[in-house]
Amino acid sequence: MVYPPGQGKSGEYLMQLWRQYLEDYAASEENVERQIIGAAYRSAEILGFLAARLDRDGRQRDEIAQRTGIFKEAAGRAENLEDCLITATFSLYNFFNSLGHQFASGNPEAEKLIGDIDQQVRTRTGDAGQVERAAAALEAAFPLLSIMALALDPVGEMTDSVRQVERRFAESSARVASPSERLVNALYRIVEMMQLFAVLSDADLRGQVEQIASRFEEDDQAPELKYKLRNGFCRLFELSHLATTQLDEVL
Repeated sequence: MVYPPGQGKSGEYLMQLWRQYLEDYAASEENVERQIIGAAYRSAEILGFLAARLDRDGRQRDEIAQRTGIFKEAAGRAENLEDCLITATFSLYNFFNSLGHQFASGNPEAEKLIGDIDQQVRTRTGDAGQVERAAAALEAAFPLLSIMALALDPVGEMTDSVRQVERRFAESSARVASPSERLVNALYRIVEMMQLFAVLSDADLRGQVEQIASRFEEDDQAPELKYKLRNGFCRLFELSHLATTQLDEVL
């Protein structure tokens, strides 16, 4: 079932967040950097909300609240695009980490993988530059989203599609060299995986997901990094918002 905008358990908040996203974008029409930051921050906000809503037994309440507080504090301090990318990407990683644990509950192999990823990302980002750290955060977030998608597909209906995106991620990661290329590659593969995740959350969303996917392809014509980042973060928010609206009702 596709829930109408503004309805459902958290409809009022979700509609407010959607309006804020659109207003942020329109207000920054001549400023691509501000549009990137707005979409990236909203993406972190919606995924943080999803993590909190799915924490039914309150087991992660303190951790999610702490991560949300860190995100808000860092967002208030960030002064330029690079600062904001660090804030957004690490917040996205943190919330994907929380969600990964939720979806992997009862799966020791997946739980171990999540722990290994967490150790790796902390090692890789220790002395790295800002864009490299942002890329590493999203590269670590990708397999967490993959775990989430597979958890929503117990019969394996879309396993082949998930594995295809995983292969594209691995192949592209082997080719790209610069931190900015790695950042875009990770972001784009996350968007592709989020398309699958949204459909797996409710098959009736397929039409809306395909519309977002079409915009994703159409807006990927400009070669400049900033336009690619804007495209990726905007589509990530839209897909995450779509899936969150459904999952908030059914899980």
